[in-house]
Formats: sequence, structure tokens, C-alpha cells
Amino acid sequence: MPSQWFATWRARWMRIKRLGELGLSGVLLLIGALLVVALIPALPGVVSNALAGDIHAIKTLLVCTAGIAVCVFQWRWRTAIYPQLRRDASQEKQS
Repeated sequence: MPSQWFATWRARWMRIKRLGELGLSGVLLLIGALLVVALIPALPGVVSNALAGDIHAIKTLLVCTAGIAVCVFQWRWRTAIYPQLRRDASQEKQS
């Protein structure tokens, strides 16, 4: 009887962890999308300032590009980053 109770709660906990990991990866993807939306209107001015040698514009471009890349890559390879999603993906491939 206790093992059935434990198994039920363990399954629930795994679902909660999976939803949390999916939620976190979705939030990070949303942050990347917001970075893109915020950068697009400023892009012509930032690029022209960067080409003129403005160090702050160069840093802005590098940080925004790196932030967008991290957000997109973590979404693209989320099964490699989040262990619960990796377990679920390997179970789905076997089925």
C-alpha cells in the first residue's frame, strides 16, 4: 500500500517537474523574442554607431545577439538541457 502511494506522488512530482522545465524554457524563449522585438527598431542606429566606433553600441549588439542566441539554443536543445524533458523524449522515441 505505501509503495502505491509513493508511486502516485512520484508520478505527480515528475509531471510537475516536467511542466516547470517546459515553462522555464518557454519563458526563456519569450525573453529572446522580446529581445528581438526591442532590438529591431533600434538596429539601424546601433549598427551605424557601432560602425562609427561607439563601444557601447558594439557591446549592445554583442549582448543582445548573445542573449537571443542563448534563448533560442536553449529552446532548440531543451531536451539536452533539462533532465526531465530528456527522459520524456527518450521514452517517446522508444514507444
